[in-house]
Amino acid sequence: MLMDRPEMLQSFFEKALPYEAFVSGGESLGHRTAWDQRYEQCALTADQQAMVAGFTRKMHVLCLTGTWCGDCALQGAAMQRVAEANPDCIDLRFVLRDEENAELVVKSPINAGFRVPVTWWLAEDFAPVACFGDRTLSRYRSMARKAFGEASGVVAEPPEDPVLAVRDEVVAEFERVHLLLRTSARLRKIHND
Repeated sequence: MLMDRPEMLQSFFEKALPYEAFVSGGESLGHRTAWDQRYEQCALTADQQAMVAGFTRKMHVLCLTGTWCGDCALQGAAMQRVAEANPDCIDLRFVLRDEENAELVVKSPINAGFRVPVTWWLAEDFAPVACFGDRTLSRYRSMARKAFGEASGVVAEPPEDPVLAVRDEVVAEFERVHLLLRTSARLRKIHND
């Protein structure tokens, strides 16, 4: 999903909005409340804060999303919490899934549909590193349990707190990407480390 189009992702990143401006754009439609609620619920633990604060590689993060979307509010708020823990290394931006951004939307299908959120992690030079969408594993496990009951095949226990489970999955993906960037021979050569 556009992993071979760094120039396109960079172009959309440069016109995308930071968290507050993006969330404010949905306020007149009544969408802000869900984002604010999820933001309050997604505070990082002290260990997560310390881990993210220790990141040393710059990453650009672009999230194609919608203010109306509940999963978007949850993941977006969790991503914002991560970005706030290390603003020198994490530049997070949001782009609305709408007609103005149709070129990005149509090139980002998931299961033959135009789902949100879709998030790209980009290196400091905008080389694509990872793409994730739409829901996290814990959300799909929950949906499968509700839809199919015992026949779901889900063996993992339900999370104690579903919101914090998603937050933890988001934090883990940021950590994974950072470690990929930190151990990258290409970037180590650039930084001489």
